[in-house]
Amino acid sequence: MNLTSPYVHYFIYGLLLIVFLGGALYIRALREERNALRELVYRDPVTGLLNRSGFDDFWEHYRKKENLALLSLDLDGFKEINDTYGHSAGDALLKEVSQGLMQVTNKNQLAFRMGGDEFLFIMKNCDPNQVEIMASLILKKISRPYFIQDRDISVTGSIGISMCEASKADRARLLEEADSAMYRAKRKGKNGYHVFSHTSTNGIMSSDL
Repeated sequence: MNLTSPYVHYFIYGLLLIVFLGGALYIRALREERNALRELVYRDPVTGLLNRSGFDDFWEHYRKKENLALLSLDLDGFKEINDTYGHSAGDALLKEVSQGLMQVTNKNQLAFRMGGDEFLFIMKNCDPNQVEIMASLILKKISRPYFIQDRDISVTGSIGISMCEASKADRARLLEEADSAMYRAKRKGKNGYHVFSHTSTNGIMSSDL
């Protein structure tokens, strides 16, 4: 075989091109498979929101460079809805509620379903006024009638808020404060939010809608 023949060169170039394209397609397939597996691990199958593992992943990669606000959301009366109409209706309601949360998510605003009717919402690089506006917006999106399985179902939510500077971000403390504030919101009549404050006399500064 004459290696100086242009036909040989064309053959070698063609072979290299095939190898290159094949390798690129293989790498792409691996990435797609990895992303699909990641979705299965970090996404809630019912709502499509990030799940508890996704929340763990956020904290694993959080480098305390952004101020944080943690909003703990619990649906008011969800257990009664689930018991009355069944789990399929409850899951359908969770999907509808989650659609509203997805509408306000971006790279700095993340929504998680932690289990049951418990949700968390993380806001990065935000001021207190923005956080309270977001809490009001979330409650407004939730507090509407839903038509599920040929019936009208209404639900509201209660939100507890904890905020901190980046350098002071502590997962356990934020969760505890937001959870405490959320239960305070429920005791105050539900369909509202409360902001945790260390400066208040009882640890909670209430902020009603």
